[in-house]
Amino acid sequence: MSQSKQVASRKQEQMTLDLPGLSKVVAKFDGGAVCSDGGLLLLRKADACLGLAELASYAISDERRPEYVQHTVVDMLRQRIYGIAAGYEDCNDAGPLRVDAMHKLALGRDLAGGLALASQPSLSRFENNIDATSNAALQKLLVHLFVKQTRKAPKVIRLAMDTTCDETYGSQQMTFYNGYYRAFCYAPLFIFTECGFPLCALLRPGNPNPIDDAKRMLKKVLHELRLSWPQTRIELTADAAFASSEMFDFLEAEGVTYFIAAAGHAGYTYHAEKTVFQCKKEFDKFGHPSPEVKRHSLAVNQQERKVNWRMIEEKKRFASKAEGRVQELFEEHYGVKKFIEFQYRAREWSRDRRIICRAQVDQKGPDTRFVVTNATRMTARKIYQDKYCSRAQCENWIKDLKVYLKSGRTSCQEFEANQFRLMLHTFAYILMYFIKKRAQLREMTLETFRLQLLKIGVLVEQKCREVRLHLASEFAWRDQFQVAWANT
Repeated sequence: MSQSKQVASRKQEQMTLDLPGLSKVVAKFDGGAVCSDGGLLLLRKADACLGLAELASYAISDERRPEYVQHTVVDMLRQRIYGIAAGYEDCNDAGPLRVDAMHKLALGRDLAGGLALASQPSLSRFENNIDATSNAALQKLLVHLFVKQTRKAPKVIRLAMDTTCDETYGSQQMTFYNGYYRAFCYAPLFIFTECGFPLCALLRPGNPNPIDDAKRMLKKVLHELRLSWPQTRIELTADAAFASSEMFDFLEAEGVTYFIAAAGHAGYTYHAEKTVFQCKKEFDKFGHPSPEVKRHSLAVNQQERKVNWRMIEEKKRFASKAEGRVQELFEEHYGVKKFIEFQYRAREWSRDRRIICRAQVDQKGPDTRFVVTNATRMTARKIYQDKYCSRAQCENWIKDLKVYLKSGRTSCQEFEANQFRLMLHTFAYILMYFIKKRAQLREMTLETFRLQLLKIGVLVEQKCREVRLHLASEFAWRDQFQVAWANT
């Protein structure tokens, strides 16, 4: 069955609207070269400082005949990366945008009758032409970009490693059902520095071996970092999915200090039992008894913790000002928390290892967390709060990629093409990260960055000797944009 598209007429028709108390409103598409992405040149300026697109083009082979090439590899890279950053993550958006004045200007194209940008079919062929060798080279480029934008060798680099779910809805290559996420998906692996720079963005099948993939990518990342900074110490934080004797042995052999969460079991909770009962005894003195605890620091009724949590949340939501503001209700939620450490050796481990335990008892009941580490200094509290808990920030960086940059658009048939798409979204993240860092806007999400620094109304005017950009005079974040431009 054939499909048809509705094509809007190019005939200039007036659109009118009558508003009470005002004159009639008349709208017409006759304003000239007015664009909504006036801040797009910020990305081109950051790209020029990092050399990102140009360096990435060296990793991609081009087998086209030079005399027939209209769109170079570096131009198509820039077109896709800038488009993703501006909110056009789908390759289909290239059709309407190929004649947009700001997008052409960002790629250095002549506005007066110059060649339009690459179309959607051209970009799709480009993405599907990428092979595993090119993707491996682009992975290495991430580390080199981090080294390039870092002015001096750091004393310590703290890495955070995590994985996520990229659901698939078709017959993509290497998509499998994942029992943990309960979906057909890919399972990308990310490694970030403590400041949020991605050193690894590896697309993996839906049923990956988490330890083997993590060891392989960590080995490459560590090798590249130590080529530039041999004296720099490296630390790693990760969640319980990476708690394995193979991973511990690998990191110890590589000289990496690790802080990896571990799922609680009878061996761990046996050592924490005394501390949990002590926390419960102290908490009950406040007059708000917590759920009963049995041996091995577990609640007698496992569902009671969830029920109590739901009751507390409902109390916050339904509270009126007379009953207490939300802030005061948060202050009422208190508990007793203690930190201990002990040595433990599992059956498959090669030696004893240091285990950090955080025991907490509150209105919801007991809650214990465990962290395995090879750090010999620092107290248990400092390791848990200052070293391990910072790992949660990694989830916000993955959220930036997934939610705001739509890195889950891995809908190509071939696996390597989907890996390349993930790299394009990661490169867009890097350009925005670089601008945020230079403009001292690190806490800003990528969506806020896009709305406040990229989405600016602009009138593009072509003159004989220059191109003039008339940005919106009443732009709300004008000063912030000027600071970002001056520092990029």
